[in-house]
Amino acid sequence: MQLLTVGSVAFDAIETPFGKSDKIVGGAGTYISLAASFFNRNQALISVVGEDFPTSVLDEMVDRGIDIQGIQIPEGGKTFFWSGKYHNDMNSRDTLVTELNVLGTFDPVVPAVYKNAPFFNVRKFKSGCATKSG
Repeated sequence: MQLLTVGSVAFDAIETPFGKSDKIVGGAGTYISLAASFFNRNQALISVVGEDFPTSVLDEMVDRGIDIQGIQIPEGGKTFFWSGKYHNDMNSRDTLVTELNVLGTFDPVVPAVYKNAPFFNVRKFKSGCATKSG
């Protein structure tokens, strides 16, 4: 049975008390689909990425049984980017940068092949988070 997820596919830069990463693949839609693929190889994902998103990651999703027909790639677009710093407790964090990019104008389209998916998981996209600080 198919699990359809609507959620962000993004780039993240994360700092913790234990280390720091620069521009890694992130997003709730990415990790929900990849994690669920260990239990169900019949996944579908609706999201948007820019032309800068690595095709190797999309290929890995397909290899894990995730149907990516619902991922839009607008011409010339840049992928959503979030940067944050986690505190010592690893439960609280500060957002340093949010760049909506293609996510800011994303209008989800449900492909016809997804319309009968028995399980549907939607991650809330925050509105008004187009601010950049740092």
